[in-house]
Amino acid sequence: MNTKRLAFWVFVIASKIGWSQNTNINYKSAIKLYNLTTVDEQVWSTRLNNTSSLRYQNTSSTFQILYPTIAFQWQSTKNNFHEIELVRFMLGKTSTKTEIVNDSLNNTQTISSGNLNTTAIAVRYEYILTFNKSKERKWVPSIGFAVNPYYHQSSYSPKTSNALPTSNMNIGLKSFIIPRITYFVTSKFFVDVNVPLCFFDTYYSSYKENDPAISVQNRTNANFSFEGFPKFFSGRFGIGLKL
Repeated sequence: MNTKRLAFWVFVIASKIGWSQNTNINYKSAIKLYNLTTVDEQVWSTRLNNTSSLRYQNTSSTFQILYPTIAFQWQSTKNNFHEIELVRFMLGKTSTKTEIVNDSLNNTQTISSGNLNTTAIAVRYEYILTFNKSKERKWVPSIGFAVNPYYHQSSYSPKTSNALPTSNMNIGLKSFIIPRITYFVTSKFFVDVNVPLCFFDTYYSSYKENDPAISVQNRTNANFSFEGFPKFFSGRFGIGLKL
């Protein structure tokens, strides 16, 4: 008799626990398609040479409205989540040529020509702490903590003698805190709106110009930078599918 009573109360408690959990976040994995909107200002500099007190300073401002990314999410303990996003992946080659064309003589003269090779890779790993776990809610707030390693390299190979081969490389790491809100439309689909807040960006950059008139040790200018709360603002709107 005691065994039956114990089994009965275990069943009742388990049922209450089951009903007290938000079933919307009770899934093992999901795939997401994001649109990433960013406002980014980057400042970098290169010295004229390793001993000079003078340097070039370059500023680049970018406003990106539409940029799709893909992410995979899987469940951690206590209905929290891991997520990894492919932010950028590009392998490309651009060939350029500038010519003077004489239509009357039907000939051309090449002024400049060359190939620009570009490689860019960036991923973001995020750990997401979820709220509203104990009540059945379609709206679920959460906060994420993320790191974003990135790599960008470009090199220019001229085909004419009036230009020099150059290469530029940046490798770094951004870190984010990401408040978000998720709405579960159906048992399979959900939408996710979040704002990645960048609180530091650290990177190593180098610029190399293969000028035979300059000694080999002075052909490369490199620097390491750390920037807290950089001028980088972004927002993401995502559509998710539970797997």
